[in-house]
Amino acid sequence: MSFRPLHSEQGFTLVEVLLAVALVAVIATMVFSALYLTASAIDRTRAAAGEEQLLRSTLRVMAEELAMSLQHPASPWLGINAQQGGEPADTIAFMTVGSFRGMSAATDTEMVRIVYTRNETSLMRIVRRNLFGINDESLEQMELANKVRGFNVRYYNRTGNIWSDEWDARAKSGLPGAGLIELTLDQDVPEPRIIRQWVSVGAPS
Repeated sequence: MSFRPLHSEQGFTLVEVLLAVALVAVIATMVFSALYLTASAIDRTRAAAGEEQLLRSTLRVMAEELAMSLQHPASPWLGINAQQGGEPADTIAFMTVGSFRGMSAATDTEMVRIVYTRNETSLMRIVRRNLFGINDESLEQMELANKVRGFNVRYYNRTGNIWSDEWDARAKSGLPGAGLIELTLDQDVPEPRIIRQWVSVGAPS
């Protein structure tokens, strides 16, 4: 009687084991890469949303201060049209009376002169408390936003029912009726983002 040898099917060859390990490694890499990209996208979205919310809050504060601005013979209301590096870098200068927001906020109502301007990539807020001072001790500077490519402001003339890129209250005999602020931002996105804020100008009489 002869016996036929049986082939064992209970084990794997080394090549099969290595192929299985490599396949599992590839799948794991793909899964973790997808998870990482998803988490990174969520983090970027949250960061962008947080930055935009902060900027919109800043623009609302600017709108409130412009709404309380007034004309003063010694410090006229000015809107200066300018550029830096080929991009808008306007300046607004005005007087305002109120509970001042600043680095050392006053508790009492006072009159101050506020300047908004772009300095390179920063939107700056400069405040002079002592209107008749001859040095910079009464100046306070605060960065309102960074990664700013452009700061453009337009002004509405009620008399002519037109918009202009600059304003001089001495020549135009008063304040603009309203304004439009445009911030162009350089952030981690393919195209620059523009945020706009409509503002009313002038304290109610």
